[in-house]
Amino acid sequence: MQHFKLDHTAITKIAGLCGILVPIVVFVCIGLSMAQAPWFRWTQHALSDLGVEDFSAIFFNYGMAIGGILAFIFSLGLIKTLSNKIGAYILSLSSLSLIGIGLFPETVFPIHFIISASFFVLIALSMLIIGLKIKRDQFERDMGLLATIFAILAISSTVFLLILEGVAIPESISCFPAFIWCMIYGIKMTFGQSRPFVFKEKQSPAT
Repeated sequence: MQHFKLDHTAITKIAGLCGILVPIVVFVCIGLSMAQAPWFRWTQHALSDLGVEDFSAIFFNYGMAIGGILAFIFSLGLIKTLSNKIGAYILSLSSLSLIGIGLFPETVFPIHFIISASFFVLIALSMLIIGLKIKRDQFERDMGLLATIFAILAISSTVFLLILEGVAIPESISCFPAFIWCMIYGIKMTFGQSRPFVFKEKQSPAT
């Protein structure tokens, strides 16, 4: 029994590490992709435009796929950690959609559009539900408040769809803060106490 619980602690830490890596991988790959695409304009393009051709497509598509895999592993650890798991399950679905964005670029338009739209809806919904549901301790309440704020930002970002030609800015507002949230919670899972899986040796009563 002790071995089982310690295994779960190790798995939780690995999942947390993946959460830490999510924004690092995604931001670095998007940055490298933009460096190969001098034509890209935040107000005129979608982020997915970076995944169409040349080296920008390599960096972008691989970055989204790898970032999605990391986010999925993180979400599995989050499912084990949170007392209310609905938001974490939805986050895992959004992670699969992120993988799909990398596997099906804009050149496969119908599939890409469905997957991309699903990703942005699911990640905002996951942040909203997590924000409203996690209340077990002070850390969870703080992270819940942060998740709620990020969800409101994501929903509010749709206003930019009415005034900008491109969608890169609302896309970034919708998902970048959520990636940062994964990093912060991942740090807690990796380096902090993970209460559900900490093994405590049962002490025998003093004689």
